[in-house]
Amino acid sequence: MDIIKKSDFIETIEEKVPGKLGRPVDKMRDLAILRAALELVAENGYDCVTMDSIALRAHAGKATLYRRWKSKPYLIAEAITLMMPCEQKIDSERCADNLRDYLCELLSIYFGIKDEIRQKVMLSIATAISRDKLLAEVLHLDCITNQTCIFSDAIECCINKKLDKDQLKLLADVGPALLFYQLIITGEPIKMSYVEHIVDHLIIPLIEINEL
Repeated sequence: MDIIKKSDFIETIEEKVPGKLGRPVDKMRDLAILRAALELVAENGYDCVTMDSIALRAHAGKATLYRRWKSKPYLIAEAITLMMPCEQKIDSERCADNLRDYLCELLSIYFGIKDEIRQKVMLSIATAISRDKLLAEVLHLDCITNQTCIFSDAIECCINKKLDKDQLKLLADVGPALLFYQLIITGEPIKMSYVEHIVDHLIIPLIEINEL
């Protein structure tokens, strides 16, 4: 069963790959390899994935992989970078109209709430970074954390007074931090009800306190 077809983050990769890779044939070959890598990480965990297994799943020669990527961490790092959602710009109108629903939507997009496969990849990589120094080095964490800037923008948009950067960052980090914690500690997919719980009982009250 090709579980990757159930995952919407592959569509994200398909959108981004053409601008990053070479000739059309190379693009398709590289896309197949990146898809295979993410599929295997979701199925078996980062530690169990090898260049051999990726090559086998992608129907590619191992030499092809090593011509493109020095080693597994480099290949997985590129796949993760392409997996993350495209950076969004704040919708100030929606933010002002219903901040609660807007924050819930932003968090659900960032974590792929309806996409268990993507969450499995995020969980595996989050736990592997501390064990694999090369992965931590080559995986530019800004590709994961940059998206959180939109949370800051959304919160700042609705607060009447100006917050300093540290206060704003603390507010913006609450949601992503708790969701990552939930993912790592339980190993279970995050549900929308938990996202709503965090927004309703923690983020919104904290915003209201800072508005005073």
